[in-house]
This record gives sequence, structure tokens and C-alpha cells, in this order.
Amino acid sequence: MSRILLVEDDVALRNSVRQILERSGYDVKVAADGAAGVRELQSAAFEVVLLDIGLPFVDGWRILGTLEGKRLPSVIVISARGEERDKVRALDMGADDYLAKPFGADELLARIRVVLRRAQPAPGPSRIVRSGGVTIDLAGQSVVRDGAEVKLSPTEYGLLSVLAQNAGKVMDHRTLLRTVWGPTYGDERNYLRTFIQRLRSKLEADHKNPEIIVTVGARGYRFGPPLTSDQAT
Repeated sequence: MSRILLVEDDVALRNSVRQILERSGYDVKVAADGAAGVRELQSAAFEVVLLDIGLPFVDGWRILGTLEGKRLPSVIVISARGEERDKVRALDMGADDYLAKPFGADELLARIRVVLRRAQPAPGPSRIVRSGGVTIDLAGQSVVRDGAEVKLSPTEYGLLSVLAQNAGKVMDHRTLLRTVWGPTYGDERNYLRTFIQRLRSKLEADHKNPEIIVTVGARGYRFGPPLTSDQAT
């Protein structure tokens, strides 16, 4: 049973979401303000955190800041702030997804299922992929750069593994979004930009001049150098 922490100060919404999650079989803990949310995160482990931004005492931005650099649960921001800059800021600070209020039960549950699948991925093909000083073991789900293991969030690894399994090929934005985030996605290029930047900061010798994860014009992204004609056949 996956454990979910819901940090939401609106009583009606908090109770409604809790009922939806418990009926779906999740183990749910709730926090009515940011300070209580921080205490829960410090005292227990959760697979998913549903995090409001406009919270009393400690707002959602500060909570995201405290999680930065740690082994993260999957974080879905739930907020009435639906502006693009807020979504980008949340993703930049480590959130995996952003769900604007109001939202329906089906959409919420679908988002949760997707982040849980990324956190517990099925083993990839028995294949080692290398580019530059980076080695990706798709079966073992490990990433090594210059001999040292690289710690990635489930979403970061999910995106990297899709690119690596198609090394040398251009992956268009829509395909990447639908494969990593789910079939309802396709136009959220800000998600891709944010997570590509995060991967580059961890993998590239010079993230401003990337050689491992390459932008290919307006088409999409490619892992490593392009395939030669012999490789393509």
C-alpha cells in the first residue's frame, strides 16, 4: 500500500481528496499547514507528496527547498496558481508534476499512478549504454559518471532511460512527454526543458555545451551522437 502525504490547508478539499485516496486503497496522512507537513516529512517515509503552495506558517516553496538534494518522494504540487512561471518554478525546485485547482478525482489518481510507476520502474533491457563519461545500466537501473554513481529522481531516471534506450535517435517532444509523464501529456515542453536541464547539470562536463543529451533544433532531444547509416540499418 503506497503512502501519500497530503499537505493542504483547505479543510473541504483536504477531506475530499483524503476520501478519494483512501477509497482507492492508499495509506493517507494529512497535514493542515506547512509546519505540520515538514514534521511529517521528517518523521516518516512517503512515496508521494501532494503539496499545496499557499500554506500557513511554512509555504510550499520552502518545503520544496528543504527537499532539494535529498532522496525525494514523488512530489505533485496542487495549487490554485496555474500560471506558467509557477509551474516552472515548482519543477525547477524538484516537483515531478503540477496539478492546477480545481481538478477531478480521475485526473488526480492518474497523476499519482504515473509517478508511482516511475518510482518503481520495471527493469529495462539487458543493455549498457555509454556516452562521454556516462554509463547507464538499463537492467540494473544505475547511472555512473566517471566512476561515481549519479543519484537521480525517479522522473529524471525515467526520462534518461527513454533517451538512452533510443541512443543516437531524435526523440520528439510529444513522444517523450507521453512516454514519461503519461498519455494525457504532449504540449508541456516546459516539463522537458526543466528535466533536461537537471539531467545535464548532473551528467554533462559542460552543461551549457551538452554532448550527452543534445537538443536537435525544434525536433526534440537525442542521447549521444547520431546513428551512422550502418548503425541505423
